[in-house]
Amino acid sequence: MKNFRYNRFLILRYLLAAFFFSNLYWLLMLFMSRSWYGVLPASLLLLTLPAIAEHAKLYGEMTDQIQGKLRHHKFYQSIQLGMNLVLLVISFTSGGFQRLYPFLTNSSQARAALVTVLLVGIFMSAFCIQRIRMIYLQKDKHYGYIKEFAKTN
Repeated sequence: MKNFRYNRFLILRYLLAAFFFSNLYWLLMLFMSRSWYGVLPASLLLLTLPAIAEHAKLYGEMTDQIQGKLRHHKFYQSIQLGMNLVLLVISFTSGGFQRLYPFLTNSSQARAALVTVLLVGIFMSAFCIQRIRMIYLQKDKHYGYIKEFAKTN
C-alpha cells in the first residue's frame, strides 16, 4: 500500500528530475561559456531541492489527505513555468538569445529548437500544476485505484 500511494506521484517525480537535469545542463553550458547568466539555472536548481525533499517525505505518508504537502513542488513549477515564458519571449530577441545561450549559434534552426524545448517545458510545468491540483482535490485516477484497493483488503 505504501508503494501504491507513493506511485501516485510518479510522473511528478520524473518531470521534476527532467527539469533538474535540463537546468543542470544549461548551467554547465553557461559555466563553460563563462557567462554570469548561470545564476538563472542555478537558482532554479536550488528551488528544486525543497520539492525533491517533499517527495522523499511523501514515501512514508500513509494518509490520503496531502493538501499542501506538494506546495514546494507547485511553487517550483510555477516559477519554472514563468521562467520558460520569459525565456520564450527573450529567445526572439537577438541580444537576449546570445546572452542566455552563448553556446548556440544564432540561426533559425537553433531558435526553432530552443522554442520547441521551451514550449515543451511550459506544457510540462502546466501539466504538473494541474496534476497537483487534481491530487489536492482527490480527483486523480490513482486516488480511485487506492480506494478500490482499500475496499478489497
